[in-house]
Amino acid sequence: MSVPPGGYRNVEGAWIHPLARIAEGVTIEPGAVVGARVNIGRGTWVGAGAVIYGPAVLGEENQVHPTAVLGGAPQDLGYSGEPTRLLIGDRNVFREAVTVNRGSLKGGGLTRIGSDNYFMAGSHIGHDCVVEDRVVLANDVLIAGHCHIQSNVNMGGGVAIVQFLTVGRFAFLGGLSGSTMDCEPFILHDDMPCRPKGINVVGLRRGQVSYEVINKLKEAYRVLFTESQKGGEDLEAARREIERRGAVCDEVLELLEFMKRSREGRFGRQGQVRPRTELIPETPEV
Repeated sequence: MSVPPGGYRNVEGAWIHPLARIAEGVTIEPGAVVGARVNIGRGTWVGAGAVIYGPAVLGEENQVHPTAVLGGAPQDLGYSGEPTRLLIGDRNVFREAVTVNRGSLKGGGLTRIGSDNYFMAGSHIGHDCVVEDRVVLANDVLIAGHCHIQSNVNMGGGVAIVQFLTVGRFAFLGGLSGSTMDCEPFILHDDMPCRPKGINVVGLRRGQVSYEVINKLKEAYRVLFTESQKGGEDLEAARREIERRGAVCDEVLELLEFMKRSREGRFGRQGQVRPRTELIPETPEV
């Protein structure tokens, strides 16, 4: 059988749909499948046996390793075949058996991945998620639908987080941990369920955050999480104490605002009250 159902063409051993758009300099290895309404940008490599379903856009210089599946239908019992989308930026690495689902109508119809992310083997990103830039997911990390992973987040192997959860930027989640509540930015989280364990100094240094800011975050952490174990219950009182100690900076204010937003949602998840329009900019049609 030279042409499988759906009109795919066999191009040097890969199956490519006529409605796919492939830029110059793209390498697609034998056994890969590229579906209808998939746009692949320059310099992207698609390994043997990888599958990309549309509607989807991949930017430039992405790596899709063997057996990864991008753009699969959302794993949502209410999904009925609507043409929802997946939008991926540039220079991302999707290792073996990574799965990224398209959006669902309930979440705005779009899953969005930024640029310069590294997704290790077996990790999963559910429907309607927003993953920003420079995120690292170790092996077998599981991210449920409607989650927002901010920039420079690092998750250890086997982490699992529930739907509508937000992980703040520069957060670190230790291996085999998990959370049902938002994870604050700039903080190292560990245990099951996740609990704050300190400031993510290593990640912040790698992100070229100044020592002055790191020290102010440490002072704010002491007020919020360690000294009385109750500092975070009254955020206004905590802010006044942080100001008294001269530890205010943009990052500390971001941490306080993040904690405030999380408390507005059920179960401590700001994703349940945050408008999707805040997370998804104008995107090109697929």
